Amino acid sequence: MKIKHIVVGLALGAVLMLGSVSCGSNDPAFAPKTAAFTRLDPAQFATRMGDAHADVINVHVPYEGELENTDALIPFDRILGDPRLPRDKSSEILLYCRSGRMSEMAGEALAKAGYTNVSHLEGGMQAWEAAGKPIVHRPQKGDPASPR
Repeated sequence: MKIKHIVVGLALGAVLMLGSVSCGSNDPAFAPKTAAFTRLDPAQFATRMGDAHADVINVHVPYEGELENTDALIPFDRILGDPRLPRDKSSEILLYCRSGRMSEMAGEALAKAGYTNVSHLEGGMQAWEAAGKPIVHRPQKGDPASPR
């Protein structure tokens, strides 16, 4: 009977130990990586936008506004091969869209294409506005309200 209790105790201990390992930890070093680019909150994104060498790209379609100092408007699904992208794949690229979904897809595509310094605005322009930051609405070519 004692051997049976010992075996059951050892098995239970092994299960508990495996359960604690598989549940992981709150340490970011052990968090699974879902993409090869960085997710930034609005404050972090604003700070990075201050870097003169960063390329800030709005990938949202259709146009629903932009952040001040945006360098290019490139549709998320046409970003690869766009001539406005930096040739140096280690250049800093900051992506955003309305909700974060399109910029995440564009970031994944750029990372797979070998770009190594890509970040996106988590939550997009919606998070930007919620943080009290302004969105600019510029008339676009082909827009009936545009004077162009």
